[in-house]
Amino acid sequence: MVDLIVPVGTILKIDQASQVATQYGLFRMEANTKIVASIDLTIKASQAEFAEGCVIDASGAAGANGSDGAAGPMGANGGSGTNGLPGQNGHNVTIEAGLATVRLVNHGKSGHQVAFARLDDSSSLVRVMRSLVDHRGLTSGIHWVGGVESALPGDSSETTLALLPGKYVIVCEYEGDNGHSHVSMGMIRPLMVTSGAGNADFDLPATTTTIRLSDYKVELSAPLRAGKQLVRVQNDGVHFHHLFLARLVGNATLAELDKWDGKSKPAPTEDGNGGAAVLDPGQASVIALDLKPGRYAIGCILSDGPGAKPHYMLGMEKEVTIR
Repeated sequence: MVDLIVPVGTILKIDQASQVATQYGLFRMEANTKIVASIDLTIKASQAEFAEGCVIDASGAAGANGSDGAAGPMGANGGSGTNGLPGQNGHNVTIEAGLATVRLVNHGKSGHQVAFARLDDSSSLVRVMRSLVDHRGLTSGIHWVGGVESALPGDSSETTLALLPGKYVIVCEYEGDNGHSHVSMGMIRPLMVTSGAGNADFDLPATTTTIRLSDYKVELSAPLRAGKQLVRVQNDGVHFHHLFLARLVGNATLAELDKWDGKSKPAPTEDGNGGAAVLDPGQASVIALDLKPGRYAIGCILSDGPGAKPHYMLGMEKEVTIR
């Protein structure tokens, strides 16, 4: 099985004369690369990796949803604007429904996540993408199905999701040092998931440990251990939740972590790698962890809306010891 790798800083043009394999082993776009497709494009791969600054430009027709400024990263002719969106009549990048193992490789200088949201049948892709840029977590008409919560610079993290057919958006909702969210700076893209042959597997891999998120508790079916392991994370609550993990430094406590402003030094935790991106009620994912021995804080820092307390302040955090 061949691989499709787009080297750093290059542009790959795909048209009617291009030969696209029916299946790739690895599909990787390295930093600051671009695929420009003038045809409907389906890329199937056992594993996919996307670095910072890569763009799949398969929009074809003009999209009039960008704001003024430099060309938007999401559409070939998607108007101008740092938050430019794809044309409504453009070609789609698609994968087949079923289990998808997503590996986030971070070639940037700050932490990133990758979160997947499936749109309602009646939702407009352009409206949802515009709302996510402008309003982030307040967007209606979408269902969060998980992803990778954190990958540190120079590192990677992996998750397995069960993707139903439909329209999706993939985003990083972290906030940059400039106070702007990463999604508003271009870290958003559409994805189409097709039914394919109709015999897709939606059963997540078996795991030794399941972490159950509810309103407002974190419960483990079995202890986490040092080293590499797969862990199921599922949302049993009625609100959306995610899972963060951070290794506590020295004698730091959860109470000290709760009071931390996120910037002061020394920090009570090491930067965390891994975790599960936001899950709607009833959703689950399987995350790959590689844990060092020590004490960890795990929990959810999301809130139920503007002015609401973050979930960890309502009891949704726990200290666990990894041996």
